[in-house]
Amino acid sequence: MIIIKTRKQKAQLYAENYSEIPRDFQERLYWMYDKYHLNPKKADMIYATRNQMIETINFEKEIFIILYEEPEGSPRPRARYVNKSNLITTAKSNPGFIQVYSLTGAIDRKFMKKLISDEDFIELDYLINTPCYVQYEAYIKTPKVFNATDTFLAELGIIRPICKPDFDNMEKKYADMYNGNIWLDDSLVIESSMKKFYSILPRIEIHLLYLNMLYNKYQYESISKRLEEGSNVTYFNNKKE
Repeated sequence: MIIIKTRKQKAQLYAENYSEIPRDFQERLYWMYDKYHLNPKKADMIYATRNQMIETINFEKEIFIILYEEPEGSPRPRARYVNKSNLITTAKSNPGFIQVYSLTGAIDRKFMKKLISDEDFIELDYLINTPCYVQYEAYIKTPKVFNATDTFLAELGIIRPICKPDFDNMEKKYADMYNGNIWLDDSLVIESSMKKFYSILPRIEIHLLYLNMLYNKYQYESISKRLEEGSNVTYFNNKKE
């Protein structure tokens, strides 16, 4: 049984764990300097590593996909009791097991898998397994009630949508479509944005940039366990291990 903590309990737990850490950024760095017993030599080494990482870690390439469809949000997950007609392995020992599932997730992923198999613009030998930056541009159908002036202003990006689908639901839907098709999974996304526009040609444009390596050995070991044999992965190794 999952026990959900109240906001008060979470606040108390947070205070217990983090009350000593300064909230001001500069003060926090000074606090860390003392906490981790840094000396000038060690501090200089950290700064040098930072500069080396900035010079070494860069974007591998951009993958740009346009889906010509009316942008949608991810529907709410549904739940169902598992019974004899829809039994799954994990529920065999529990007749009251409730399965949470997405109405469109499997269909969307199958569609994306077919798309990247049919199109020439995807040139990936393996699933992306490094940090990703992704930008979604959703072009929602221009309302028919707009007059000619508003329709043109909307197409020019001056009049923007303040209607559904919600930005977070759209991000969820299209990020899920990439899981297992373009990237390992969407936990790799370290920065994203969703821009909503109107257009007489509804569509969703997805710009994806991914880095050429992971940040450190810890991430390398974590990702390596999840990769298929033959996949390529590397990390920034300042210790030259």
